Amino acid sequence: MTEKGVYMTKQADDIRLLPNDLQSLQFTLPFRTDEGAKQDFGRAVIVGGSASFVGAPCFAAESAAEVLALAGEAAMRSGAGTTVLALPDILLPALYPHLRYSAAFALPSSGGNIVFDEAAAKKLFRGATSVAMGMGMADGDAYSYARLLLDETDATLVLDADGLKCARGIGDFGGRAVLTPHIGEAARLTGLTTEEISARPAEICRETARELSAVVILKGHESYISDGESVYVNRTGNGKLSKGGSGDVLSGIIGGLLAWKVQPLHAARVGAYALGRAAEFSKMNAVSHLPDDIMYCLPLVFDELQGVMRLGGEGADSPGIPD
Repeated sequence: MTEKGVYMTKQADDIRLLPNDLQSLQFTLPFRTDEGAKQDFGRAVIVGGSASFVGAPCFAAESAAEVLALAGEAAMRSGAGTTVLALPDILLPALYPHLRYSAAFALPSSGGNIVFDEAAAKKLFRGATSVAMGMGMADGDAYSYARLLLDETDATLVLDADGLKCARGIGDFGGRAVLTPHIGEAARLTGLTTEEISARPAEICRETARELSAVVILKGHESYISDGESVYVNRTGNGKLSKGGSGDVLSGIIGGLLAWKVQPLHAARVGAYALGRAAEFSKMNAVSHLPDDIMYCLPLVFDELQGVMRLGGEGADSPGIPD
């Protein structure tokens, strides 16, 4: 690594890829007792959204609201006790029709983008055990919210999409964050070209994680997951995930797992596996498949991870659920 954070081109030959599969993940999630209450399983906060998109403002608002609602539901499907969706105040009316299980929190904005307000941030993060940030955030101030979260709370963090722009500014996440770049975002994060990353993705994933003291998922047809030491390769998934919103679901899944104290590396591994496996379970064709269809199949994935065999019946008629 150079002093400016641009990766050297020397190819590492000491990386041992570990499988991120059912055999290595089954029966590894914390046990949940029947006596547990929602407060026992944490609070996931989802921060994102912006009105600064090309197109009619009402459509931009609707899209931002749907993205946050999608991530929030994914967090609940993955075990979070409660979720809060935080977005620019001007978009709050667009969110209400999409609220099902989550609370809403309005953040101050300027020009359609979230701006930092210390009092609002402290109020939002009070009681949070995880925060997923960046989805649809555009030029919103992810850095200041992430910095306060890391400095003044014990919550863990997921950075995705526009939230990844602040990763270099943070520099050291202290092992409390999961970063989820696709190859284009990884290029901006590392200063490498996409061709260089494609030539040695496992090495780049590990070195990025090591430098930032975070867990990194380098998303792709094969996804690489590293905490800076171990490197896992995830091969679940198919072409059904090639739709906008799939990455937002992944952030929600990981945020939900982190909310109930699943450790960052394990949450990243389970999240990557679960997203891909849900797409494999879905009976919806790849042309028509939507991120919502992943939601219906997540229960099957968590059944599988916990060794439960579902024999039809409940949920069998839901969209996306296999016969």
